Order: sequence, then structure tokens, then C-alpha cells
Amino acid sequence: RKLDAKAVTLDGSVIHRSGLITGGVGNRGQRGKAQTWEAVAVDNLRKARDRLAEELQTIARERRKLAKEEAVTTRLTGLQTKHRISREALDAIGRKLQGLATERKHIEAKITECRPAVAQTTAELEQAKDVREQANARIYVIAQPIFASFCQRLGIPSLEAFEKLLLPATEAAEERRLQFRTQLSRLDSQLSFEQQQLDEATSKLDKLVKAQQSTAASLESLRAELSREQAEMAGFVAQIEGLRRELAALTTKYGDATEDVHAARHTLEQGQKDLDAMNKDLRARATEMDRALAEKAAVLRKCKIEDIPLPLLRGSLQALPLEAGVGAGSGSQLAESYLSQLSLGDTQSSSMSIDGADDIAPDYSTLPQTDRTGVPGTVEQKYIADVARLTAEIDALNPNPHARERLESARARLHEIEVEHNAARQEARESKSTFQAVRKRRHDVFMRCYNHLATAIDHAYKALTQSPLFPLGGTAYLALEDPESPYLAGVKYHAMPPLKRFRDMDQLSGGEKTVAALALLFSLQTFRPAPFFVLDEVDAALDLANVAKLANFLRENARSYEDEDVEADQADEVADEAMTSHYSLRQSARIKRNAPEEASTGGSASQFIVISLKQALFERAQSLVGIYRDQAQNSSQVLTLDLDQFAS
Repeated sequence: RKLDAKAVTLDGSVIHRSGLITGGVGNRGQRGKAQTWEAVAVDNLRKARDRLAEELQTIARERRKLAKEEAVTTRLTGLQTKHRISREALDAIGRKLQGLATERKHIEAKITECRPAVAQTTAELEQAKDVREQANARIYVIAQPIFASFCQRLGIPSLEAFEKLLLPATEAAEERRLQFRTQLSRLDSQLSFEQQQLDEATSKLDKLVKAQQSTAASLESLRAELSREQAEMAGFVAQIEGLRRELAALTTKYGDATEDVHAARHTLEQGQKDLDAMNKDLRARATEMDRALAEKAAVLRKCKIEDIPLPLLRGSLQALPLEAGVGAGSGSQLAESYLSQLSLGDTQSSSMSIDGADDIAPDYSTLPQTDRTGVPGTVEQKYIADVARLTAEIDALNPNPHARERLESARARLHEIEVEHNAARQEARESKSTFQAVRKRRHDVFMRCYNHLATAIDHAYKALTQSPLFPLGGTAYLALEDPESPYLAGVKYHAMPPLKRFRDMDQLSGGEKTVAALALLFSLQTFRPAPFFVLDEVDAALDLANVAKLANFLRENARSYEDEDVEADQADEVADEAMTSHYSLRQSARIKRNAPEEASTGGSASQFIVISLKQALFERAQSLVGIYRDQAQNSSQVLTLDLDQFAS
């Protein structure tokens, strides 16, 4: 690694950035050899550095070219998307123009129909004008003799000339009169507006004066209240100071009391620990006492059974019962009795005994002095050995008459155990064989489905992502987390859209996750075909290009309407049940009777009922079902539209 720094060694040598070594306390000859790097090694390192720098520059240039290509590809994809959107908008405009052309033709037809009526009306209007002119001429002829003297007095040749002379002056006077009235109305309106503004200003001034007076009064009251509050605050401050002093004193007392409590608690905890230790030791001693009493009772009972004479100081073996009166839990009960008595401060011995063994006291005076004063363990081992030896001699002299019966019963019991053991082993082998068969069948069924999906999911994903620019589409595949027991672990699903690097599924965008999920759904359809699908706004996160791809895929994989009429009625009932949203894309309406055969052969044609709000999707449907609200009936109504009749 190249470090741009100087270094100093322990002997005082300085290694410079250029590789030169100076200083140090070693031998001059050795120091001279160690002061510089070998020239060949330095040249090789420099050549390697230059070569790596050239390779780095080449890689940087290639990376820039690749970045430019990716930018150009991204831009091209965006332009293609814009072009597709523009084409769709152009198609929509074309459809709109076709509608407008149809409407224009209809209007032209209406105009053609109305032209004869217009011509006839025009002719009638001309005739009416001629009749009016003739009537006016007759009126002037009749009125001429009547107004002859009037016209002569005014020097006017005829009444018609008088009207032509008088009409402009009259119209001018009327116009002036109208202007005067308009100006007068405007002035009246302005006067009323100014008067209204004056009244409002006066009222506002009165309100402001009253508000000022009320504000001054409230200010005086607030000042007085402020004085009272300041006086009360001074008293509160004095009280607070006194309370603070009391709090300081109480805090000091509380600290002292807390220390006393901690000391007492520590003492209590120490005492509790000592008490627990004493209780533990007491339980151990009580257990040991219980064990000793039980052993004493067993020895005394054995002596009674075998008629062994035992010297006693107190009690009799005849009063000792042959059956044990205290069971397996007697030891713990006796220990608890001792603990309870000691915890209550009772110094008397426990009245609890084991089968009356406490009432019997053996006489140890006949034993040798060494046995009475020796180590208990050694003495006990000695007597146990003697008892074993004597028992063996007795058994040799007096054989057991019930040995044969015990042997027969033991053999019978052994035979029963062997039969049960063989039956259990056979049942275990059968259960293991059944389990292995079920496990193998489960593995085969799972792997058959997995292998089919692992192949089909890539085809489905490619069909949903391929385009003219990327004809191969994306890549999708499945991977098992545990190939040995795949049904006990998960299945990883990876999808790589076109021109995208590998990423986890949770790092994909919403639209990419939607396409991957649809590919998995349609690949499952190829393994176990369903009669119909109900897809609820699966295109919400998709853009127009992917919506168009999804519509084409659904159209290609949907059944046609050209099936039996009975099956069509069945599918119509299913479609009626599924009409629960604004739009429904019913791609096909047939449920074939040979659906099991399709499942075996891998057929995947189905009926698709899609709820969508994207025009690019539902315009590719065979029929539309819409739900709207009827305001008159205050209920929902259904509209249906068969789009096949509009297909070109």
C-alpha cells in the first residue's frame, strides 16, 4: 500500500516519501546499503504504478461510456414511453375527431333539410316587405290631402319629407335626454354611496370612542388588580421562602432517616441470609435424622421378621408393625415438622416417630469397646461384611423352597416383556415406514409444484416485461433455502427487470413488485388452473406501458365467448356476483366442463374479472360493467356494455 508519509525507525533511521533512508546508528556499510531502495525494484514499482494508472483511466473511460449508454438508453426508454403515450393521446383525439365528423355530417344533413324551408321563409319575407311598402304608399297617398295645408305652411313638399326631416332631430333630442338621465342617475348613485360611506365612518368613529372609553376603564381596573396581585405575590413569595426552609430541614431529616433505613435494611438482609443458612442447615440435619430413623426402623423390622434376638434397654419388637407406616414422603414431612417446631421456638423433641421405632432403645453395652468408640463408617462396613458372610452360609445350609416358583414367574414376566417389546418394535418399524412414505410423497408433491413454477415463472415474467425495445424481457427465478427439506424452510423469489442489476425483492419499486407478483400468480395458474380470477386494482402502481402489457397478457390468456350457451349462463352468474366496483373487466365468460383435463395438460385459459380505473386496461376488455348511483331511486344501478360490437 502506498503511504504518502515519512517514517522513523527505532534505530533513528528516517524513511522519506521517495524511499530514501537516512540517519541511524548502524554500521556504515550496512547503513549505506539500507539507505536506498534497489533501483530495479523502484523501476518495477513505478512501471506497475503507471500500468495500473493507465488501466484505471481505461476503466474510467469505459465506465463513462457505459454511463452515457445507460443515460441514452434511459432517455430512449422515456422517449418511447412518451411516444406511446402520445400515440394513445393521438388515438383518443382521432376517435374524438371521428365523433365530431359524425356530428358535423349530422348537422350538414339537418342544414340540407332546412334549406327549402329557409328559402320559402325568405320568399315570404320579401313578399311581406313588398306588401308593407305598398301599404305605406297608400298611407302617404291618403294622408297627403289631409296634411296638405300643414305641409304648405311649413314649406315642405310632402308628409314623407317632413318625417325624414324631423326624425334625426327627434332622435338626437332623445339621445341627449337619455344621456342626461344616465348622468343624473350616476350622480345620485355616487351621492348615495358617499352618504353611506359617511354614515359608516361616523358609526365607526362612535364605536372607536366607546371602545376607547371602555378600554380606559378596563385599564384602570387592571392596574388596580395588578397592584392586588403584586401584593398577594409578595405574600406568596414569603410563604414559598418559608416552605423552602422547611423543605430543606425535612430533606436533611429525610436523608438521615434514609441512611437509618438503609442500615436497618442491610442488617435485616444480613439476618435474613443468616436465617436462610440456618434453615438450610436445619433441613439437612432433619433429613439426616429422618434417614437414620428410617434405617433404624428397617433394621428393627428385619430383626423382628427373622427372629433375631436383640438386647433392648426400652421398648419391645413385638409392638413394631411389619408394614411401614410412613411412606416415601415421610422424610420430608418429618423435616418440615422439625423446621416448624424450631421456627416456633419449641425446644421439645418431635413427637413424630417412624412406626414406633423411637420407643425402642437397643442395648449397646454388649458390644466391644472398640466397636462402640470406633469410627462409625468402619464399624458399619465390618458388620455389613459379617452379615453378608453369615447370610451366604445360611443360604447354603437352608435352600429357598420358593426359588422355583419365583423363577417360573420371572420367566413368564420376561416372556410377556419380550412379546410387548417385539410388538412395539414392529409398530415402530411400521410407523417409520409410513412416515417415510408420507415424507417422500410430501417431498415429491412439493418438488413437482416447485419445479413447474421454477420454469413457468420466468416465462410469465418475460411475457409481462418484454417490449419492442427489450424483446427478451426481464428474468425471474426461484431458490430454495433448504434443498433437503424444502417444505420446512422458505422459497426466495428474485426478479430482475430489463436493464436493471440484481437487487432484493424489497428494494424494487412498487410497479416492479406488482409485475413480479402477477408473474408468480399466473405461473401458479399454469400448475393448478383456476376457473376465473378477480383482480382488484392490481394496476394501481403501474404506468401506462406496463398497464398495456398487462392488458395484452390478459387478453391473450383469456377464454373467448364462443363456447356453449349453458356455460355462458354459469359465467354470467359469477360475473354478476363480482360487480362490486366502478368498472369490471370481464375478459372471458366461460368455465369449461373439462377443467380437470386442462389442469393435467397445463392449460391456463381462464376468465378474468378485473376491477380497474385505468382506461388503457379496461378499454381492452370484451365487456364492461359499471356501478353508478341513481339519485332518483337512492340506490346503485348497473350498466353493461359489450365492447366486441365496436371491434374493428
